[in-house]
Amino acid sequence: MRRRLTLWLVLTGACLLAANSYGLDKRTLRWVRQRPRIDSIAVDGNHALSDSKIKSRMYSRTYSLWRALKGDRRIRVQRETLGRDTLAILLLYYQHGFIGVRIREDFEVIPADSNALVRVTIEEGRRFVYGDKRFTGRHPKSLDFYFNKIVRPLKPGEPVNPLQLRATSFNMKTFLANRGYPYATIAYTIDTTQTSNVAGITYRIDTDSLVHFGEVRISGVRNFPEYTARRELKLKPGNLYRRDDILDSQRRLYESGYFTTVQLKPVIDSTNRLRPDFELRVRERKAHFINFATGAGQSVTHDLLWDFSGGFGVRNFLKSRRMEINADYSFSLGQDSRLITHRYRLRYTEPWLFGLRMPLFLTGQYEPPLRDDVQQFTLRRWAVSARSTKRFGRKYEASLGIQYESVKITGVPEDQIDLIRATDTLSVRRRITFRLRRDSRDDPFIPTAGNVTDISLEYVGGFLGGDDEFYKIQTYWTRYYRLGPSWVSATRFMVNWAEPFGKSRIVPLDEALYLGGANTVRSFRENHLGPLDADGNPLGAKIAIVINEEFRWRTIQVLQGIPLLGNLFSSLPLWQSAFIDIGNGFSDVDEIKLDNFAYVYGTGFQIISPAGPIRLDYARRIKTKRFGFADRWHFTILYAF
Repeated sequence: MRRRLTLWLVLTGACLLAANSYGLDKRTLRWVRQRPRIDSIAVDGNHALSDSKIKSRMYSRTYSLWRALKGDRRIRVQRETLGRDTLAILLLYYQHGFIGVRIREDFEVIPADSNALVRVTIEEGRRFVYGDKRFTGRHPKSLDFYFNKIVRPLKPGEPVNPLQLRATSFNMKTFLANRGYPYATIAYTIDTTQTSNVAGITYRIDTDSLVHFGEVRISGVRNFPEYTARRELKLKPGNLYRRDDILDSQRRLYESGYFTTVQLKPVIDSTNRLRPDFELRVRERKAHFINFATGAGQSVTHDLLWDFSGGFGVRNFLKSRRMEINADYSFSLGQDSRLITHRYRLRYTEPWLFGLRMPLFLTGQYEPPLRDDVQQFTLRRWAVSARSTKRFGRKYEASLGIQYESVKITGVPEDQIDLIRATDTLSVRRRITFRLRRDSRDDPFIPTAGNVTDISLEYVGGFLGGDDEFYKIQTYWTRYYRLGPSWVSATRFMVNWAEPFGKSRIVPLDEALYLGGANTVRSFRENHLGPLDADGNPLGAKIAIVINEEFRWRTIQVLQGIPLLGNLFSSLPLWQSAFIDIGNGFSDVDEIKLDNFAYVYGTGFQIISPAGPIRLDYARRIKTKRFGFADRWHFTILYAF
């Protein structure tokens, strides 16, 4: 719907621009090409809408020093100025029910300095509001119930809006296309013949004949069996035609991981219009691939570490399965140069489990015996895991997994092994995990609408065996709401709980809950909000609660007026945010009180790069009985939520 409305607006604007351009004489056109400064805007003929409201919608802006500093090109006459101004005013009047409005815009030369006066003349016409809605034409009358639901936003007494009418027509056509009527035609008329301003709306709906899917021809599959593409298709011969099935099939083909491009469209020369055939053209990924990565870092015991990882994979193992082999190495550099860790991982992927679109991932990992250079013991570890995921429609996903781990420590007396396991987090953990997620965001990196609900459960030990026994429940909910063209409200609630049971008295430190830092509650060091020991080191919490509210907006593009930097920031937009973070980690339920929460506010800037927002936040902590005042800068990539 948005694409069609956008196309209609672009065509309308182009026509308006062309009409206005032909109305200018050659002398005026030469003057316009000089891009004169706009000193004033005059609006005539308006009665229902104020001058200020109309000017706020116009593309043109009067000159000011501030607008000049930030590089606002709208303060000068552009070739597109007339068309964009006229279109903006036209849409404004449409929204208020003036469907017969006429608008004329002209440039006038101010003699003193040859600057421009933009004059807008408006003939408003009559204002109409919605009356009754009727449905006529050749269509099953049982569908009128659904049509009435679609036109429910057209409330009686509200202004007649042609854009809204076009949107409802498109929604009806989409509804019919998902009910087997892709050839349906819909037209509407507005009754303006009455003496009152109440206009009835009549929709003429002709559904044409019921349509079913025909055969699907597939081309471009060479490295993989043809069924790797065909099984992803929801277009089955004889099934009722549904437009959503076509879109879902394309999405599933991309998600399969076998193809880089997908084209699914009806065959032009199909002989049966009521049972059209389709053609699927794909471009495959390479059957074999290699990956490699390296990087440097530090640890508590080593000043400089260098990590290497590499792997080899096959996408057509056993025809359509995937197999990957990876190796990871970590070296210490300097006087104590040596191999610190090395592990090897084998992963097998079954794309369709038991004939269902439910991928199964089997992973085996092995760490050969390696002697610890500090405590002089030898460690050997291996683990196997299985995980399966299932998508339900476009928004829901569930996953279930199990992991079995074994750790063997040798080279030290038996009575020291338990102590080493506890102090070096080398305990054996065997777990079952379950996760349910609903994601309706419009963009996973820069969301402006939708929400995310995520619930994950983790059960460790118990009947599975191992050294530790605990469970974790982690939940969060986020909502994104567009407040305006460049304003977004983002909200998050997060509640996590970790609890030991059986032979365990505490949750292991590396499995406990940690807060603080750039992505949870800002103004704190990473993971340093919650229980701390006497030296200020984090102990981890059993309960974690976080509430975030953030307003994001596209900031004033001052830097676009700076040479060289201007081109950079036009392609990498600059955004700004203001946020409030509330939260803390607790060791017991009795500690959950308002006085024990940390309250933080701040602001930040984000450069929207191809890799996601590059974010710089400044946070200030409000002084309370529990927490003193503090502030901190945070630099990272991607939004906090």
